[in-house]
Amino acid sequence: MLRKAHLNLIARHSLKHGIRGGAGLVSIALTLLIGLFLAQCAIGPLERVEKSVDFAADRTPGIDNDQRNFAKQKANDQIVKIAVKGMEMAMDPSTDQLDYLTEEKPAMVSVMLVLLFLATPLFACLGGFNQTAGDIGSKGLRFLLFRTERANIFWGRFFGTLGFTALVNLLLFGILTIYMVAKLNVHPKDDMAMWMLQGYLRMMVFTLPYLALCAWISSAMESAFGSLAISLLVAFFLPLFLGIAGSFEDVVKYAQYATPWGWKYWLLEPLGPKFLGGLAAMFGFSALFLWLGHRNFNRRDL
Repeated sequence: MLRKAHLNLIARHSLKHGIRGGAGLVSIALTLLIGLFLAQCAIGPLERVEKSVDFAADRTPGIDNDQRNFAKQKANDQIVKIAVKGMEMAMDPSTDQLDYLTEEKPAMVSVMLVLLFLATPLFACLGGFNQTAGDIGSKGLRFLLFRTERANIFWGRFFGTLGFTALVNLLLFGILTIYMVAKLNVHPKDDMAMWMLQGYLRMMVFTLPYLALCAWISSAMESAFGSLAISLLVAFFLPLFLGIAGSFEDVVKYAQYATPWGWKYWLLEPLGPKFLGGLAAMFGFSALFLWLGHRNFNRRDL
């Protein structure tokens, strides 16, 4: 039986342990490091081009600020076009989706979101691999079973992990948003900030089934390292392999839809049937994995 007070207590403890524990700190560091690196891949060329224009303008007599800004704008436009071409190759969008991501929304932010979506399963595994596996192996959960039911432990740990992952991703997106608003001049600053906020919410929806998958795998393991290895294999490397193989073979491409990976870019569609279908897929996978994890946790020896 679920008890609200027990759920809150276990979830808060799991969240605090994630923030203060060694594995949690490693997860925060790697998520920020990888996320900032991917963001730099998208926006780094813009900064380098602007520095090159300033360097050339400083050494060319007769160049005023208007000419300097015009040259920067032209150079930035070319960088944006190249980045959009790369995004097209990565996600193969429809014409409507491409217009939505590049015309209705700031194009460079869209490019960054596509890159971050590729790493989302990795971020989820780093934050969610040890929901119960470590304590199952150490037999530490036996002491909790005298005071609460298994359901409270499983769901409390999951909600605590979800809160921890949401905070880490929020920190990453907050840093990126502040940096882009302060440094980039290719799009209106309000538009960039709002699209980053929406991107964070959409990415968290994509994160949800992978945290649920980690909860299921963690409930079946007695080793935190084993849970991490299996989670990475199933959630990150297998979909990555299917994504690469799908670019060469259509049959494999459609096999991706048996996992959340195949539906990820539906979450970057405009509000409509495909976007709602992506939401339904993510919540459906999450419900399935959580049901399997909860059933396994209730049946296994602790």
